[in-house]
Amino acid sequence: MAKQAEGPLVNPVEMAMPDSAAVVSRVKENSHYDNVFRSIYGQDVLNDSDKGYAAIADAIATFEKTSMFMPFDSRYDRALRGEIKLTPQEELGKTLFFSQQFTNCNACHQLSSSPFNPQETFTNYEYRNIGVPANPDLMAQNGNKKDFGLLDNPAINDPRQAGKFKVPSLRNVAVTGPYMHNGVFQDLRTVVLFYDKYNNPKRVINPETGRLWGEPEVPENVDLATLEKAPALPDRRVDAIVAFLKTLTDQRYEPLLNGQ
Repeated sequence: MAKQAEGPLVNPVEMAMPDSAAVVSRVKENSHYDNVFRSIYGQDVLNDSDKGYAAIADAIATFEKTSMFMPFDSRYDRALRGEIKLTPQEELGKTLFFSQQFTNCNACHQLSSSPFNPQETFTNYEYRNIGVPANPDLMAQNGNKKDFGLLDNPAINDPRQAGKFKVPSLRNVAVTGPYMHNGVFQDLRTVVLFYDKYNNPKRVINPETGRLWGEPEVPENVDLATLEKAPALPDRRVDAIVAFLKTLTDQRYEPLLNGQ
């Protein structure tokens, strides 16, 4: 986990710090951080860029293991522990989500083999191309350059990876829009409708644009074997799935659901 924490700080498309020394220097600018790091990792830790950078990554990784970072206190989690009961609509959405018969949600968004795992992350951490259309606003900003996802990684030289992106966790999904890797959808219900269009001939219109769904930005390698596995969903079931997804919101963020 600490190794993972080292990456974003110096990644040119994330935080874009030039090197580890620059990160350590930035941390030392904050006297509180400087004092705390020295008290925990040793008085000289920030005087060496390699040791200092390792300490910073370790601190981040340590925080990511805490209950503050992973509280597991959403309505879904509390219901799983018997502390509350979900509404009938939420229960229907939960049944549909974990079903092998009525949806294909858990093909990618379930890590544990059991629907009762108390620390389900709602992602299998794999990469998929699900045929997401391009975001015109984003394309206008980047010179109409296609986003090839995993294939854009310089370490990847396999055309079969074009258009694939890591499956995201669905925890807090209701309060973290816009959606998809490029923010092409604004509403969570639109996302569910987008998935349903692969199996429902009636779902031809994107409700956010009033036009036909856009073509996949990267049409190669779309995972139709998974996407076309489920039956069509009536509106009642679409709404139930959306209601269930809202139950995955951490308790501290539940006020953000008001008005949705």
